[in-house]
Amino acid sequence: MATRIVNDLRSHYRAWGRGKGTTSERFIELLTDDATFRSIGGGANLMEFTRTHRTKDDVRAYFAGLARDWEMLFYNVSTFLVQNGTVAVMCECAWKHKQTGKTVHTPKLDVIRIKDGKIADFFEFFDNHQAAAACRAEGECTVPADPKPFNGQGQSRLETEVTVATRANVNALKHLYAQYAKTKGASIQSILELLAPNVVWGSLSAGTYPLAFSRTHRSREEVAEYFRGLSEAFTMNYYDVREYVAAGPYVLALSEISFTNKKTGKTFVSPKADFWRFAGGKAVEFYEFFDTAAVMASAA
Repeated sequence: MATRIVNDLRSHYRAWGRGKGTTSERFIELLTDDATFRSIGGGANLMEFTRTHRTKDDVRAYFAGLARDWEMLFYNVSTFLVQNGTVAVMCECAWKHKQTGKTVHTPKLDVIRIKDGKIADFFEFFDNHQAAAACRAEGECTVPADPKPFNGQGQSRLETEVTVATRANVNALKHLYAQYAKTKGASIQSILELLAPNVVWGSLSAGTYPLAFSRTHRSREEVAEYFRGLSEAFTMNYYDVREYVAAGPYVLALSEISFTNKKTGKTFVSPKADFWRFAGGKAVEFYEFFDTAAVMASAA
């Protein structure tokens, strides 16, 4: 991939955070004329601006809606993961809703596709269940009004090199996901064997009721509890990994999944992104992104 667009993206994200969300035109300049801009928000009620946009003027409408309804508190980027025509951007952000005064604090993942040195497709993951709740005046907000970053505010990391270890990590995950899908989630032991003893295992739902099993886990034994909770609450319909994006110690697995809630009988379908970090052939960090609103709706 051309170095220029990667540098332009890094510059945009720095300006976006420092300018507290006032520099959207810099991003729009990086788009192709027919770029697609998509969000896990999906145009939901009270977040209509998150619908899919297909022209630059349409994308301007997204940023206008964002600026109308939300005030940025902070926006930090930890990692740029670059392979071929894809850039994955790992972020953390906090926003305050201007009408309700409620705060959202969420990890964020942007998956960007590059064509001829421009952005041709953009998709963002964030905790859309938490964001939707912040849009409503009723209900209690559990997020502090002045949240602090989970991971501080250091320099972002750029990963572009595909090493022998990177390829080995991807191959291990390909085998792992194939078994997980084939057994409908029963191949837990093979997953645990890939993890470092002190692995950090996080989820976008972060233990929100009734998904207590999705809290952050900090050991291989605790991750086993995650899978026990998942299997008690949901039945897997399918888990279809579509793509791996990898460089350095990181692997991003992009999938579509479907599960049925055992208690309610409701089924959800969601895009999913699993962000892995490896050291010495073992996974030391994992974070999963998905449609939290769809999962929570299946439990209601």
